Amino acid sequence: MKCSKCKEKAITYLKPYRIALCKNCYPDFYLNLVNRSIKKYKIIRKNEKILACVSGGKDSSAMAFALKKLGYNIEILYIDLGIGEYSVKSKKVVEELAEEIDVPIHVVELSEYGFTIDDVDVKKVCSVCGTAKRYLMNRFARLNGFDVIVTGHTAEDLILFFFKNVLSGGIEWIPKLIPRSEGFNGLIAKARPLFERSEKENMLFVLSLNIPFLMDECPHAPRDVWKEILYDIEAKKPGFKQNFVRGLIKLAKSVRVKKEWEFKKCRICGETSSSEICAFCRYVEKFKKHGQSIER
Repeated sequence: MKCSKCKEKAITYLKPYRIALCKNCYPDFYLNLVNRSIKKYKIIRKNEKILACVSGGKDSSAMAFALKKLGYNIEILYIDLGIGEYSVKSKKVVEELAEEIDVPIHVVELSEYGFTIDDVDVKKVCSVCGTAKRYLMNRFARLNGFDVIVTGHTAEDLILFFFKNVLSGGIEWIPKLIPRSEGFNGLIAKARPLFERSEKENMLFVLSLNIPFLMDECPHAPRDVWKEILYDIEAKKPGFKQNFVRGLIKLAKSVRVKKEWEFKKCRICGETSSSEICAFCRYVEKFKKHGQSIER
């Protein structure tokens, strides 16, 4: 199979685009796709101070590298969740990435708040991890003057989020399934520059340019049957994922949720919360080992 652009040996054939690409031509093709998404949906702007949250996995590493290559003003945030050797290796990868693309890196350690993800009950670990990351990302961005937080969420991530929440009756979350959510009341704007990109596309990008990333899966990550179903659909209907997330944008804008959230300030840490004490501070109280407190 030859590259559709230069006729060299291709490394992949992308069925949704009906194009074969070699190792040298694929990165430019990928960057053009990311750039097109950003401009079409006004996901981020060149004059913004952008906090790129990078875990060390292929998706967030691809995102940070692409945004830097496209000329955006980014700084990297790595959250050390204290997941044994996994966190040690992922932190090293993110430091290598930051050095390679020459951007500042900031590290926040969950252990500073008195617990780590390894201290959490197995059945609750993913929920606590998600809450901790959202809290720490927003707090760091707010305290350090960032305009927007970007994450490496993919098309698969958004589709799975949709399936799981709708099937459990959580339709109030549908309006959040958009490429960019503006900030308000102490919450910083959040954006997903790779919302149209697939995990396969991100993997090809980091491999073709030897971008630092960690192959290991989080040891706490459960087997996701829904993701297997999604891969099966894509194999039978190429382009399904991209078409689905584009449709989600229209759906998210049309859904009207009756329930209105009342936002307050957490009486412990002062961050925006829907209750008197935010979920993160409740977790700190439950899992803390040394009695650390959160500075306002």
